[in-house]
This record gives sequence, C-alpha cells and structure tokens, in this order.
Amino acid sequence: MRRITLLAFAVTTAAFAQHDISKVDPAPPGAAIAVPLPEDQKRQLKKYDIPDMAGAKQALGSQLIDGRLPKPLVDFITKDGVIEQRVSLFEGGLVVVNMTGAATIRKKVIIPPDALKAYAGVINADAIRKIGIGNLAPPDASRSARLRVYDADGIAVERVYNPIGILPKALADKVLPLQDLLRAISEDRTVTTSIAGYEPQVGDELVADDQRVFRVTRVTEPGGVVELKCIDDPTSMYVARKDLSQFFVGKR
Repeated sequence: MRRITLLAFAVTTAAFAQHDISKVDPAPPGAAIAVPLPEDQKRQLKKYDIPDMAGAKQALGSQLIDGRLPKPLVDFITKDGVIEQRVSLFEGGLVVVNMTGAATIRKKVIIPPDALKAYAGVINADAIRKIGIGNLAPPDASRSARLRVYDADGIAVERVYNPIGILPKALADKVLPLQDLLRAISEDRTVTTSIAGYEPQVGDELVADDQRVFRVTRVTEPGGVVELKCIDDPTSMYVARKDLSQFFVGKR
C-alpha cells in the first residue's frame, strides 16, 4: 500500500461545502468532538503515516448509491473493557468511525477513489482467508479485535483475535493502516465533522463538547463572529464562524 506522511488529516480538504443546519448531524448523547491530543502534541499538528488522503471530503446528508445503501467493504472492531472502537469502509469511499466508552464519537468522511483502491489492494477477502486461525491469540471476555472483509458477492470473511497478542505479519500489515485511519479520524475536528462549513442562522441550536446546548443569537459581518447563548445557564460564547467545529459536536 502506498503510504505518505501527512501533517494532519484536516489539511486534506482545501474548502468545505457551505450548508445550513439541516446538513449538520445530530449530537448523540454523551458525544465528544474528538479524542484529545496528548499534552506534548497540543501545540503542533500531529503527523500521521496513513494512505494518501488528498481530496477527502465531508460526508454530508444521505450517502445512498442509486437509491440504496452503500455496500460494506471492511469492518475493523476492537474492544477493551467498556471501550469499543470501530472503523468501517463502504463502496463510494465512505468511512464511518464509531467509538464508545468514556465518550461517544461518531464520524464519517469520504475518501478519494485512489485511497479506497489502495486499501482494497491490501485488505481483501482472499488475503484474509490465507491467514491461519491457529496463528492468532484467542480473544477473551475483556479484549477482542475483529477484522471483517466482504468479497465481491457480499460474503464476509473475518479473523477474530486478542489484540494484546503478537500478530502474524500478514494480519499486522492489514490492521495497522486501519488503526492509523481510525486514529486520524478520531482526532480530527474539521473534515470529519458536519459543523465545518456550517452557515449559522439566528435560532439554530448546537450542542457543545460539554453537552450544553447553545442557541445562535447573532452573526456579525464581515468578521463572521457568532454569538451563542446557553439555554440552561447565563453563559454566552463568541466564536469565529470558521472555528465552530472546535467547540460544537452537532445540532440539538
């Protein structure tokens, strides 16, 4: 698989589609914007060794293909106690991440065709079938990982193992790119959130990272500063329109 180093997942898209509140995803209970960066990385952009994501774009609105749901291609799921992380790839380049545990993170993004092709070239059903089950450490009640890949007929081939065990190279070469992708998406606060590119209107209600609900009360021009007031306590926020995705998870 072709791999390059990117300064940040967020820089792969030069501009965001401008949209109103109808295209903003609802904030699920207990939702968080992103996984916090470690202290030593908060002052600098994090580097990722992941497939070329140039051209990645927001997945806004319906993702139906010819009126049907996109076909699943790959699911990678890990469980460690109450923490579950999942990244799924679908036809059309749709990538969906779900993380539950301390907080809930749900994100989606569309990767370009060449990036999807690069994943499919390495992570495919035939390659998974060749990985011997006897070479994998068995999962236990508290820890497990599952790599599921669908063939052209929609038949799933999977391998389940204990993530703390030593992986054979054939499996590690397929799991590591998915772990990099999940990490990059989970820490991103721009292209993977529907708040980016959102054009606020007075009366719109947004959910902040701390779960408080704020109502848009004023949008200034030409500076584009948005005034928001909490509906539950006497708190106001003034946020540049371009920075809303740094503070809000989704709509109420």
